[in-house]
Amino acid sequence: MSKPQDGFVSRFLNRPISRRITRVLLKFPIHPNACTIAIFALALIASAFLVRGDYLSIVIGAAIFQAFSILDGCDGEIARAKNLESKFGERLDNFCDFLASLLYVLALGLGLHHWSEGIICAALITINEWLLRYSNGGIWADSSALNESFYARHHGMIEHSGLITLGERFVWWLFQLTKRDMALFVFSILALLGYAYWILNLWTIVAGASVVLSAIAAIRFGVANSDVVVDEPGYDYGSQQE
Repeated sequence: MSKPQDGFVSRFLNRPISRRITRVLLKFPIHPNACTIAIFALALIASAFLVRGDYLSIVIGAAIFQAFSILDGCDGEIARAKNLESKFGERLDNFCDFLASLLYVLALGLGLHHWSEGIICAALITINEWLLRYSNGGIWADSSALNESFYARHHGMIEHSGLITLGERFVWWLFQLTKRDMALFVFSILALLGYAYWILNLWTIVAGASVVLSAIAAIRFGVANSDVVVDEPGYDYGSQQE
């Protein structure tokens, strides 16, 4: 019930736990979409703790977000087990994950009295999600296994941004170390160590870099599409490439 897109933390920590929980949930008539919404409630609870801003509350909030990351795999596991996978379910899951990320940075920014940084980080996350929609498509790696390691919406960004020129293995490791499962796990450790302010700093840096790459990919994708010209009588475009 695992996915090839799973990161290190999902594969070796989250999935072993979520699969055991899913086996129990499969005994009940639970729809995967209802599971997605129920799990999202954890993000709301975690945000309420983060807003308080003291050490214990931030540790609890970060721990609940880690629990959210673990349980977030249950809806997909239920869908695959019951053959109920759907585009709507996938979009609902992505939307809840997106909202959870916004809640995390906004609540933590408010709790740490770094409200402006929280807003900036949330804005960068939103812009990146928007830009990813405009550079879709493309199979960029020679290895099908590497292509399967990324969600389809990231293929276009990797290809059109030129990131792939740095090497397939480099790109693979870069994404593995910045996947959401890895991020939430590291953030929970930072909160436990008393370095919660690093969470906003690291997330802002990664989100900013993602926006730059997604913007480059979107621009190049748009230019490439605009180069596609339909031949008309009386014009010779030669061997113009699409």
